[in-house]
Amino acid sequence: MPSELTSGGNRGTVAAAKSEQGDWGQMNRKHGVLAVIVVLAIPLAVAATAFACGSLATLKLNRASVAAGDQVQARGGNFNSSARASTVQIRFNGRNGRVLWEGRPAANGRFTATFDAPVAQRGAYVLLATQTGPDGRPAAGTPGRAPLRIKAGASSSRSSATAAAPWGAPPSGSGGPGTSEAAPVATAAAVGLGLLAFTLLGGALLRVRTARRRSLDVAGSLS
Repeated sequence: MPSELTSGGNRGTVAAAKSEQGDWGQMNRKHGVLAVIVVLAIPLAVAATAFACGSLATLKLNRASVAAGDQVQARGGNFNSSARASTVQIRFNGRNGRVLWEGRPAANGRFTATFDAPVAQRGAYVLLATQTGPDGRPAAGTPGRAPLRIKAGASSSRSSATAAAPWGAPPSGSGGPGTSEAAPVATAAAVGLGLLAFTLLGGALLRVRTARRRSLDVAGSLS
């Protein structure tokens, strides 16, 4: 009988040891996963913060709908004013599109431009204000974007009869002349990245705290 009790006790001890090893192994695996999450979350948070704080180039037009040949006024901001940077080019419907205007921004990074609406088929287009930085790459925050709708008909008489709308007085239902779509999209992306990063980081910290409590409970039960 004593030998059977001893044998049973040994088996129980071995089983408990194996269970303890299994628990510790599982916790170690969880810690490894949490470490990976933390490593990924921190760069995401930093990138989101830097992206949100960056200045995006803007481009605004005094009118959202024109006929080909009509005069258009544009204003831009947040461009590189360094003498080593290139001029700002307003291009039609793409980075490699036709150049409608070219000039240098002021010391505050702003510019004002006047140009004729290009001849094109009726439809919706986009104007891009591009610039190359001193390093030969696209300047930070560029290009600025502004939508432009080309209406049917193009004649010098119509162009002269259609006066440019004053700034801040867009045609009804146009949603605002030259409203830049880049800023809202970029802000939403930055906010999304930030929320994802902080959610991952918060979840990782919570799981680490829970794992520590469990390890303390296991250690207390074994003692």
